Amino acid sequence: MILDKLTANATPYQVVGLPTLYGRGGVWETALPMPLTSTLWHSLVALPHPGRGYASFAEPGEVPVYLENDDGSDDAPDPIMLETARWLIANDSAVERAIVETILNDLPSLRKIQNQVTIDPDEQLPESWDEPLLRPMIRLLHLTLPPIQGRLPYFGAELACTWEREHGYGIMFHGTEIVRTGGGDVPNLSWIANRHAEGRE
Repeated sequence: MILDKLTANATPYQVVGLPTLYGRGGVWETALPMPLTSTLWHSLVALPHPGRGYASFAEPGEVPVYLENDDGSDDAPDPIMLETARWLIANDSAVERAIVETILNDLPSLRKIQNQVTIDPDEQLPESWDEPLLRPMIRLLHLTLPPIQGRLPYFGAELACTWEREHGYGIMFHGTEIVRTGGGDVPNLSWIANRHAEGRE
């Protein structure tokens, strides 16, 4: 973890079995050791980092992660989020596969959306794609861990992408099950995971 890239004046929080978390105002950030998933972040073929204030503190082999308490409390992260962080580390391979395969399978829906609007030619999606074609078109920005209790953990993945440079692409997962895909806001909206946990999504 590159400490001078973290939020200024963040307070370190030690947790057994996890890297140090750094928190401020009910939000904690850390970099989880996830070598396979990190190839969507650190890779010679990945889309360049968009900047715009996105996390840049993860080193090769790590993935930037945000944990935010829904109730605004800032004394400690919700234990559910800590359990999710441990699950992510233990299931790195499955997480990497879930992200890649979700995007690959979403092409028909993405093309349908593009066909309904006028887009920049540089953002035009291909007629078909495979993983070697996809990887230069995306970059994982971070994972989010909503404090939602479920049979499997909930987490979101926000990515930069060539077909929607302004809003990006996002996925909310329940384990490796897809809850919802959409713009880059999807993984940052804990109510999506909450509705799913309550059987309303």
